[in-house]
Amino acid sequence: MNKLFLTALASTYLFAQTEIYTYTVFMDYREYENGSVIDKDYTNFGDLNGIGIFYKSKTKPLKFTLRAEFAGGESTYEGSTWDGTPLKNRQSGVYIFNFESGVGVNYFFLTLGYREWNRGKSNYSGDYDEKYYWPYFGIRYDYHFFFNNFAFNPKISYQAAISPKLKVYLGNEPVLNLGYTDGAYIDLPLYFKTGNTVWYIFYKYQYWHISKSDYAVLQTSTNRTLIYEPKSITRNQYLGAGFVFRF
Repeated sequence: MNKLFLTALASTYLFAQTEIYTYTVFMDYREYENGSVIDKDYTNFGDLNGIGIFYKSKTKPLKFTLRAEFAGGESTYEGSTWDGTPLKNRQSGVYIFNFESGVGVNYFFLTLGYREWNRGKSNYSGDYDEKYYWPYFGIRYDYHFFFNNFAFNPKISYQAAISPKLKVYLGNEPVLNLGYTDGAYIDLPLYFKTGNTVWYIFYKYQYWHISKSDYAVLQTSTNRTLIYEPKSITRNQYLGAGFVFRF
């Protein structure tokens, strides 16, 4: 993960336009059983904050883009213990990493990326961490509207995961094969020019749907349990701001 992020950082000195930005994530993750929510993770403003780098080449006819983002912090969990006791706590060590490359002509891009979400853990006795991760491919529509001293560049994308996984950091640390997983996002940056400085603010909505996983065996020192990951839906909202640099 660090190598990917450093690669994106190095690219800021090699290509025509680079954006560096910061943001906060309003996370909303929910698991479902028989149509009902059985647990959820969420964040409020300032709980989960990140930095990102985005570059776009000016080559023709093909255009290239790279994006790397990392957000870390805490979240709130609401659900229950394995025996059904209601539970609400704060989880630390939460992070979301995303890397995405794109190649396109005019307004359409084919994308290839990687997503990793570390769910975090609390101080509650018996709590454990989980990590969701997968590469993905997709298609993105990217269009610019230019005005005097400001611009609007909406982006919309569909994403399909490749062999999505979940690692459970408990006992024998089993890895579950998640069911069909796909997502979509809409990114709405608004750019302003002040003197020689170009800065922007943005809102992004990211959606992921994960189908029920295969079963796996969890072996602890005292128990051997058959486990699975239920269906889940993620609806994350990003608010951020950044600057544009041209080379």
